[in-house]
Amino acid sequence: MVGRITELRPWLRDQQPVAERQRRIPQENIERLDAVGVFSLTTPKRHGGADFTTRELHDIYRALAAGCGATSWVVWAAAGGNLWSFSFADDVVAPVYEAPWAGNRTFAVGGSSRRMSGTARRVDGGWMVEGKWPFATGSVHASHGYLAVYCDPTDDTKVGMVLVPKDSLVAKDDWEAMGLAATGSQTVATDGELFVPDERFSTPALLASRIDELTARGLGPRRGGLARSLVTGTGTALGMADHAMEVFLGTLGKRTIPYSPYGNQADAPITHLTVGRAHSQIRAAGLVADAAIAALDECERQGVDPTDREVLQFHTDVAYVWDACSSAVETLFHASGASAIAKRQPLQLIARNCRAGSLHAAHTIDTWLENLGRALCGADSAPTFTTVLERRS
Repeated sequence: MVGRITELRPWLRDQQPVAERQRRIPQENIERLDAVGVFSLTTPKRHGGADFTTRELHDIYRALAAGCGATSWVVWAAAGGNLWSFSFADDVVAPVYEAPWAGNRTFAVGGSSRRMSGTARRVDGGWMVEGKWPFATGSVHASHGYLAVYCDPTDDTKVGMVLVPKDSLVAKDDWEAMGLAATGSQTVATDGELFVPDERFSTPALLASRIDELTARGLGPRRGGLARSLVTGTGTALGMADHAMEVFLGTLGKRTIPYSPYGNQADAPITHLTVGRAHSQIRAAGLVADAAIAALDECERQGVDPTDREVLQFHTDVAYVWDACSSAVETLFHASGASAIAKRQPLQLIARNCRAGSLHAAHTIDTWLENLGRALCGADSAPTFTTVLERRS
């Protein structure tokens, strides 16, 4: 799969500005990628999923991001949404994966507050769901969505997830962003209340129970949950950094440094310092990602879940990788001069996309360094704010 993605890389790079203008991945891109098989990365094995290791997923996202960071982000986010497919009975989920479709089958979206999620009230045979869900990455091309809902008007611990056909939702087409604009991470909403039958409703606790049951039968997902998804997603940051370094080195012999003695940028010591610094940042980030990947694959080999302390370290490693890659890309962009700000130049787009990814709540370096430091110092803390998808009922 990495080889086939690499063959598509020149075309993916040419399509990056097209995708940004459309504020979504173009349908032709989706169809080509579907033919490669990238949308089956984390589909449940019993429905034909590929069941890649953590290392393999990471390498696939890195290869994709070296062509188009926004495309890698969409594929990664959609793959993460597949985790919720383990929460429902086979006869409920099978039609989602067995119907003819090009692209990602599902997307999942929740929030850390009621403002960013929906509500659900109990009725005979199911639930009446209402709300709007921003940042719905993958919703443009999906057939179904997993939507987080609060099930009690006064108790924020009562949360669930509902599986709904995408065509039963209203797409707001409101994704206007300075980075990762091509991900189409629009808001989706209900038009009034939407009935969801009981068999299409689940909770984090039911998901955990169902995964334990399937894992015992050899049909569950690989271990690590959300932390594993985030660790594999560092491939997206590293792939964008790889692309940025390739672009910068490819222009060295074509640029001068105006108002300096250097008629060729490649002769300037500041250029050597810049490249050395950026290369070291990318390499260090890659080694941090490698350590997290190895630890998760070892958990899988031993048949154990990572501990809470290990999960905290994984989260911090992920934030470190995103911050280091973003800083490296921005170092190269800064050294490229004013010509790099032209929209036709790829480096400005890579820089915006990588920094936007680093600002995702799950990737924010200061938050996770503080969390890790608090644990290392033995400091007490209040409960952590998490998304509805991560809550424990």
